[in-house]
Amino acid sequence: MTRTVSGNFRVTWNQPNSDRPIQYYEVQYRKQGVSSWTSVTPNPWPTTRQTTIRNVDIGSVYNVQVRAVSDVGSGQWRSATSQRIYRVPSQVSNIQMTRTVSGNFRVTWNQPNSDRPIQYYEVRYRKEGLSSWTSVT
Repeated sequence: MTRTVSGNFRVTWNQPNSDRPIQYYEVQYRKQGVSSWTSVTPNPWPTTRQTTIRNVDIGSVYNVQVRAVSDVGSGQWRSATSQRIYRVPSQVSNIQMTRTVSGNFRVTWNQPNSDRPIQYYEVRYRKEGLSSWTSVT
């Protein structure tokens, strides 16, 4: 499982070993501590091996299980690692740009709110009137 945007996460899986062609997959998820499973729609899932589960609760932990179905029946459920869903960081604020003695610019900002530590910032600039941006490395 991987997080995508806030309130969603992506689930991918490998095709199981089978001597019969896989007709479809069944995918279910549940919030940790809840006994009942929710089927991902459409159910059965086509033969693509990924889906995005939407509108989950931020801060909650989710479990997912997937199984393959062939013309001879359903395989065993395979569970994925539990995943806590975090919100993406908010926008940075209070952006300040100061010209240095050497003619460069120093850019500072306030750290955004985030459930997780910030891994890195992406900084870009463009000359006024131009449409393309240049990334700072």
